[in-house]
Amino acid sequence: MKKLAKMEATFNGIMALFLALMGLLIFANVVLRYLFNSGLTWAEELSRFLFVWTVFLGAIGALKDNNHLGFTSLVQKLSPIGKKICFIVSNVLVLGTLWVLFAGSLKLTMMTSHTLSPATGIPLSYMYVIGIISSVGMFLVVCCNLYRAIFVKGAIDRLVVLKESEEEVSMENNVKGEVIQ
Repeated sequence: MKKLAKMEATFNGIMALFLALMGLLIFANVVLRYLFNSGLTWAEELSRFLFVWTVFLGAIGALKDNNHLGFTSLVQKLSPIGKKICFIVSNVLVLGTLWVLFAGSLKLTMMTSHTLSPATGIPLSYMYVIGIISSVGMFLVVCCNLYRAIFVKGAIDRLVVLKESEEEVSMENNVKGEVIQ
Protein backbone atom coordinates (compact mmCIF):
# COMPACT_ATOMS: atom_id res chain seq x y z
CA MET A 1 0.00 0.00 0.00
CA LYS A 2 2.90 2.37 0.65
CA LYS A 3 4.18 1.87 -2.89
CA LEU A 4 0.72 2.60 -4.27
CA ALA A 5 0.48 5.79 -2.20
CA LYS A 6 3.96 6.82 -3.38
CA MET A 7 3.00 6.20 -7.00
CA GLU A 8 -0.21 8.21 -6.58
CA ALA A 9 1.73 11.07 -4.97
CA THR A 10 4.22 10.96 -7.84
CA PHE A 11 1.44 11.12 -10.45
CA ASN A 12 -0.21 13.99 -8.57
CA GLY A 13 3.11 15.82 -8.35
CA ILE A 14 3.73 15.37 -12.07
CA MET A 15 0.24 16.65 -12.88
CA ALA A 16 0.71 19.66 -10.58
CA LEU A 17 4.07 20.42 -12.20
CA PHE A 18 2.58 20.14 -15.69
CA LEU A 19 -0.35 22.37 -14.73
CA ALA A 20 1.94 25.00 -13.23
CA LEU A 21 4.22 24.91 -16.26
CA MET A 22 1.23 25.25 -18.58
CA GLY A 23 -0.03 28.26 -16.66
CA LEU A 24 3.40 29.87 -16.68
CA LEU A 25 3.91 29.30 -20.42
CA ILE A 26 0.48 30.60 -21.36
CA PHE A 27 0.80 33.63 -19.06
CA ALA A 28 4.23 34.46 -20.50
CA ASN A 29 2.90 34.14 -24.03
CA VAL A 30 -0.07 36.43 -23.29
CA VAL A 31 2.22 39.05 -21.72
CA LEU A 32 4.64 38.86 -24.63
CA ARG A 33 1.86 39.19 -27.18
CA TYR A 34 0.13 42.16 -25.58
CA LEU A 35 3.16 44.09 -24.38
CA PHE A 36 5.79 43.28 -26.98
CA ASN A 37 3.71 42.10 -29.96
CA SER A 38 5.64 38.83 -30.09
CA GLY A 39 5.36 35.42 -28.51
CA LEU A 40 7.00 32.10 -27.94
CA THR A 41 5.96 29.86 -30.82
CA TRP A 42 6.91 26.71 -28.96
CA ALA A 43 5.02 27.61 -25.73
CA GLU A 44 1.57 26.91 -27.16
CA GLU A 45 2.62 23.55 -28.54
CA LEU A 46 4.36 22.50 -25.33
CA SER A 47 1.31 23.60 -23.31
CA ARG A 48 -0.85 21.39 -25.52
CA PHE A 49 1.46 18.42 -24.90
CA LEU A 50 1.39 19.04 -21.14
CA PHE A 51 -2.40 19.38 -21.16
CA VAL A 52 -2.87 16.03 -22.91
CA TRP A 53 -0.50 14.31 -20.48
CA THR A 54 -2.28 15.91 -17.48
CA VAL A 55 -5.70 14.76 -18.69
CA PHE A 56 -4.58 11.18 -19.31
CA LEU A 57 -2.73 10.89 -15.99
CA GLY A 58 -5.76 12.39 -14.25
CA ALA A 59 -7.98 9.78 -15.89
CA ILE A 60 -5.98 7.03 -14.19
CA GLY A 61 -6.41 8.71 -10.81
CA ALA A 62 -10.11 9.34 -11.36
CA LEU A 63 -10.65 5.69 -12.25
CA LYS A 64 -8.71 4.54 -9.19
CA ASP A 65 -10.81 6.80 -6.96
CA ASN A 66 -14.05 5.76 -8.71
CA ASN A 67 -14.73 9.35 -9.80
CA HIS A 68 -15.63 8.76 -13.44
CA LEU A 69 -19.20 9.39 -14.47
CA GLY A 70 -21.45 6.42 -14.18
CA PHE A 71 -25.10 5.46 -14.18
CA THR A 72 -25.30 3.95 -10.73
CA SER A 73 -28.79 4.98 -9.63
CA LEU A 74 -30.32 1.96 -11.40
CA VAL A 75 -27.51 -0.39 -10.39
CA GLN A 76 -27.89 0.65 -6.72
CA LYS A 77 -31.42 -0.80 -6.73
CA LEU A 78 -30.23 -4.25 -7.86
CA SER A 79 -29.46 -7.19 -5.59
CA PRO A 80 -25.79 -7.82 -4.72
CA ILE A 81 -25.63 -10.49 -7.44
CA GLY A 82 -27.17 -8.09 -9.99
CA LYS A 83 -24.71 -5.37 -8.98
CA LYS A 84 -21.84 -7.80 -9.38
CA ILE A 85 -23.00 -8.93 -12.83
CA CYS A 86 -23.47 -5.32 -14.04
CA PHE A 87 -20.10 -4.32 -12.62
CA ILE A 88 -18.30 -7.24 -14.24
CA VAL A 89 -19.96 -6.75 -17.65
CA SER A 90 -19.28 -3.00 -17.68
CA ASN A 91 -15.66 -3.47 -16.64
CA VAL A 92 -15.08 -6.14 -19.29
CA LEU A 93 -16.35 -3.56 -21.82
CA VAL A 94 -13.94 -1.02 -20.31
CA LEU A 95 -11.09 -3.53 -20.72
CA GLY A 96 -12.01 -3.90 -24.39
CA THR A 97 -12.01 -0.12 -24.81
CA LEU A 98 -8.64 0.11 -23.06
CA TRP A 99 -7.26 -2.48 -25.49
CA VAL A 100 -8.40 -0.32 -28.42
CA LEU A 101 -6.77 2.73 -26.78
CA PHE A 102 -3.55 0.78 -26.19
CA ALA A 103 -3.37 -0.65 -29.72
CA GLY A 104 -4.15 2.71 -31.35
CA SER A 105 -1.69 4.59 -29.18
CA LEU A 106 1.00 2.00 -29.87
CA LYS A 107 0.48 2.35 -33.63
CA LEU A 108 0.53 6.15 -33.46
CA THR A 109 3.61 6.14 -31.24
CA MET A 110 5.48 3.86 -33.64
CA MET A 111 4.35 5.81 -36.73
CA THR A 112 5.38 9.19 -35.31
CA SER A 113 8.65 8.21 -33.66
CA HIS A 114 10.66 9.96 -36.38
CA THR A 115 8.25 12.86 -36.93
CA LEU A 116 9.08 16.06 -35.08
CA SER A 117 6.51 18.59 -33.91
CA PRO A 118 6.81 21.83 -35.88
CA ALA A 119 7.45 24.35 -33.10
CA THR A 120 9.32 22.44 -30.40
CA GLY A 121 11.05 19.73 -32.43
CA ILE A 122 9.90 17.13 -29.91
CA PRO A 123 9.05 13.74 -31.48
CA LEU A 124 5.29 13.44 -31.86
CA SER A 125 5.52 9.97 -30.38
CA TYR A 126 5.90 11.69 -26.97
CA MET A 127 2.37 13.00 -27.42
CA TYR A 128 0.92 9.55 -28.16
CA VAL A 129 2.88 7.41 -25.68
CA ILE A 130 0.65 8.73 -22.88
CA GLY A 131 -2.17 6.68 -24.41
CA ILE A 132 -0.10 3.55 -23.81
CA ILE A 133 0.77 4.61 -20.25
CA SER A 134 -2.79 5.51 -19.34
CA SER A 135 -4.34 2.41 -20.91
CA VAL A 136 -1.92 0.17 -18.99
CA GLY A 137 -2.52 2.10 -15.75
CA MET A 138 -6.30 1.96 -16.15
CA PHE A 139 -6.09 -1.73 -17.16
CA LEU A 140 -4.37 -2.49 -13.84
CA VAL A 141 -6.98 -0.50 -11.89
CA VAL A 142 -9.88 -2.25 -13.64
CA CYS A 143 -8.30 -5.69 -13.12
CA CYS A 144 -7.83 -4.97 -9.40
CA ASN A 145 -11.44 -3.80 -9.14
CA LEU A 146 -12.68 -6.90 -10.97
CA TYR A 147 -10.66 -9.12 -8.66
CA ARG A 148 -12.14 -7.37 -5.62
CA ALA A 149 -15.67 -7.58 -7.04
CA ILE A 150 -15.40 -11.30 -7.71
CA PHE A 151 -13.37 -12.56 -4.76
CA VAL A 152 -13.72 -10.07 -1.88
CA LYS A 153 -16.96 -10.43 0.03
CA GLY A 154 -18.96 -7.18 0.24
CA ALA A 155 -16.55 -5.25 -1.99
CA ILE A 156 -19.19 -4.69 -4.65
CA ASP A 157 -20.99 -2.20 -2.39
CA ARG A 158 -17.81 -0.12 -2.15
CA LEU A 159 -17.14 -0.39 -5.89
CA VAL A 160 -20.64 0.60 -7.03
CA VAL A 161 -21.17 3.84 -5.17
CA LEU A 162 -23.83 6.45 -5.87
CA LYS A 163 -22.08 9.80 -5.69
CA GLU A 164 -24.16 12.90 -5.34
CA SER A 165 -23.13 16.19 -6.85
CA GLU A 166 -21.78 18.83 -4.49
CA GLU A 167 -24.84 20.98 -5.26
CA GLU A 168 -27.23 18.21 -4.15
CA VAL A 169 -25.31 17.69 -0.92
CA SER A 170 -25.25 21.45 -0.33
CA MET A 171 -29.01 21.75 -0.92
CA GLU A 172 -29.76 18.80 1.39
CA ASN A 173 -27.62 20.29 4.15
CA ASN A 174 -29.26 23.72 3.74
CA VAL A 175 -32.71 22.13 3.97
CA LYS A 176 -31.64 20.41 7.17
CA GLY A 177 -30.44 23.74 8.51
CA GLU A 178 -26.79 22.78 8.58
CA VAL A 179 -24.10 25.29 7.76
CA ILE A 180 -21.47 24.20 5.27
CA GLN A 181 -17.95 25.38 5.93
